[in-house]
Amino acid sequence: MAPAPTPAPRTTKPSAQRRAEILDAALHLFTTKGVQATSVEDIMRAVGIAKGTLYYHFRSKDEILHALIARTIDQTVARARAVIDDPGDTTHTFLGVVATMRVETSERELAHAFHGPESTELHLLSIVEMVRAMTPILTEVVERGVAEGVFSTEHPREVVELLLVGAGMLLDDGIFSGDSEQLARRTAGIVDAAEVLLGCRHGSLSSLIEGAS
Repeated sequence: MAPAPTPAPRTTKPSAQRRAEILDAALHLFTTKGVQATSVEDIMRAVGIAKGTLYYHFRSKDEILHALIARTIDQTVARARAVIDDPGDTTHTFLGVVATMRVETSERELAHAFHGPESTELHLLSIVEMVRAMTPILTEVVERGVAEGVFSTEHPREVVELLLVGAGMLLDDGIFSGDSEQLARRTAGIVDAAEVLLGCRHGSLSSLIEGAS
C-alpha cells in the first residue's frame, strides 16, 4: 500500500505583510460597503484567513479602523519629513509640508468612509491625530523661519495648531457637507489668516489657494 502523500507545509506570511493585507482589504470594504455594513467576517473572507489569524493582529473592527487612521498619518508624516530633510527656502518648505497633507487616493477613500453620521467620532479622531502629528513638523519649519526673519510670530506652535485645526475642520466636506461651493472662500480666508499669524509677506502663501482649487 502506497504511503499517504505528505501534506504541503502551510506558508506563513511575515506579520507585517499579513497586517498590511488585512488593512488593505478592510479599507476596500469600508469604502465600498461602508464602515457599519462591513463585519469582521467580511474582512476575514476578503483576506482568506481564519478568525484566529485576524485576531492575532487586530482584536476588533474598531482596532482595524484606528490602525488605518494611524497608517494614513504615518504616511503623511513620512512625506512631510522628506520635505524638511531636503534643505531649501523656508517658505517653500512650509508650502511643501502643507502640500503633503493633501490626501492621496487611498486616504481620500478612508476619509469618505468616515462621512456617515455613525462614523463622526472616528472622523474627528482622524483630524485630531493629524493635527497632533503634524504640529511638531510645521512648528519646526516656522521656528526656522522666525530665526531667518521670514516669519515673525512669537508663538510658533500655537499658530500652527490654530491653522491646522481651522483648516482641518473648515475645509473638510465631511464636516461641512453640502458646502463645497464655499471651499475657495474658506481656503482664501485660512491662507490670509496664516500670513497674518505667521507674520510673513502678503501673498507669500498664495500658492496654497491654487493647490486647493
